[in-house]
Amino acid sequence: MKPVLASLLILIVLATLSPLQAQNRINMPYSMYGVGEIRFNHFYQNKGMGGINQGFRSNMHVNDVNPASYTAADTTSFVFDVTMVSHFYRQETDVVRQDADYISLGNISIAFPVTRWWAVGAGIKPYSLMGYNIRDVEQYDEDMTIHYLYRGSGGLSQLFIGTAINPVGNLSLGMNASYLFGKLEREATVSADGAGIHHTNKLETDHARGWILGFGMQYEFLFSENRNLVVGATYGHQDDIRLNSTEVLRRRIPGMGFYDTIYQAEHINGRLSLPGYYGVGMYGRINQNWSAGLDYQWQNWEDFSLPNRQSNFNNSYRVAAGVEYRPTVETFSRFFHRMRYSAGIRYGQSYVYQGNVPHNEFGISFGLFVPVRRAFSGLNVGFEYSQRGSLDNHPMKENFYRLNVGINVYERWFIRRRFF
Repeated sequence: MKPVLASLLILIVLATLSPLQAQNRINMPYSMYGVGEIRFNHFYQNKGMGGINQGFRSNMHVNDVNPASYTAADTTSFVFDVTMVSHFYRQETDVVRQDADYISLGNISIAFPVTRWWAVGAGIKPYSLMGYNIRDVEQYDEDMTIHYLYRGSGGLSQLFIGTAINPVGNLSLGMNASYLFGKLEREATVSADGAGIHHTNKLETDHARGWILGFGMQYEFLFSENRNLVVGATYGHQDDIRLNSTEVLRRRIPGMGFYDTIYQAEHINGRLSLPGYYGVGMYGRINQNWSAGLDYQWQNWEDFSLPNRQSNFNNSYRVAAGVEYRPTVETFSRFFHRMRYSAGIRYGQSYVYQGNVPHNEFGISFGLFVPVRRAFSGLNVGFEYSQRGSLDNHPMKENFYRLNVGINVYERWFIRRRFF
């Protein structure tokens, strides 16, 4: 287990640094809207299966999207998941193309049982990421060109703790309490080539923090030892969190090397209204080797509001399906027979739209679970390709290539030792 522990420590260090790296390196123009590029309710361990999560239930993974799944943990086990995500993407317009990449934290999650009918989960993962750098030029007259620069950085993170119970039979009920925190920075600069024009800069900063609640349910139908079906659902109502905002307006006279602040304001009693959501899905084992799942998730972005910002958004949804193949479930069989292979597909609609045309996204994914010798722990590797928008009805098309790498640690911690 030493290699696993060493890899785990490396991932924890990278996870600590990754939010800062992502905020500095992400360059996604549509993240300028709302609270940025949404990472909410992503289950990174199942990205190879299209990201299905509503009915997924496993004693070897922490499904932190549906907290009802925490009771799947064995009564003597402790499960730890860490995932890092590498993003490679290409953005195209009719005249320009650019490539970019960044690394971000997927999640750090744990789950363990308290009693036979009660379990606990906790962790940290991103809610959203913001990062863009947009330049525009306007020819004012023959002697003057006006330059516009728009920059943004930051994001929201969520630290969550959850609990789940088995009140009766195969029914599980769960709840996550998530503390959201983070900073969103937006900067706009206007300058001109002509003499006598002030170089003007506007910086807006939002500090957000507060609690949101999410609920989950799962019910398992057992047909035989190797056949079952889990039906799951999640729900979260609209929540308001505290928002402290500052606005600074500066200008620089041509020939001067510094800015002069001409206006500054602070608003400390604002509220950020985050949208409600629900999801439904199912996941089941077909036989000893095959399992499959199907998900639908929806989020009410029409009710989203951020003071002094554009908040006219479109409700978002996502449909996902995936399958997994296990050659064998025996611990001491051949290495390649103990690997798990998965594939998935998803289609969804983003909350951003332009000209009444929504941003649709389509993706396909593949996954691989590489086990540690003589153990249930292992390495999760997932690859996903997706496309958002098109040049036919959008100003920009985006192609994404995502690589997810995670460590899964499954240990038996709660065994009473007996010596004779």
